[in-house]
Amino acid sequence: MGEDFYRDRSKGIIAGVCAGLAEYFHVSPMLVRLIFVLVALAGGPAILAYIFLWIFLPVRAAIGTPHREIVRDNVQEIGTEARNLGQELQAMFGGKSPATAETSSRVIWLGAILILIGLVLLVNNLHLFHWFRLDLLWSIALILAGFVLLNGALRKG
Repeated sequence: MGEDFYRDRSKGIIAGVCAGLAEYFHVSPMLVRLIFVLVALAGGPAILAYIFLWIFLPVRAAIGTPHREIVRDNVQEIGTEARNLGQELQAMFGGKSPATAETSSRVIWLGAILILIGLVLLVNNLHLFHWFRLDLLWSIALILAGFVLLNGALRKG
């Protein structure tokens, strides 16, 4: 495992939390993102955990910076990102296209996550798959996360 927890904005989609955690645990960032989404879908505290980590984890370049400064900078970043996303969505719904590839990528990810959440809820509510139980998804997500962590640790060692 790496030495420090940090956020890696250069490889991140939203704030670099999953990218930083993936580097720390030596796994794919996509896998960490998938775990966050599964835990969120299962009613777990993934969104709150993500926001908490966004506030308290330093960006890679700020490791060693006083904690108070990190938290202040991260909270300001959250506010800026929320305003930017709001402007992007407002422009999109106003008929304007997103300004950059980065903005359209964030909107695509947001749309994909919303569709995935909707599909899981629809399948659960329509009982399309009698074996599918939303309450078991949380347990499966935790088991999957454990396997991923053990696999990464055993491969390294």
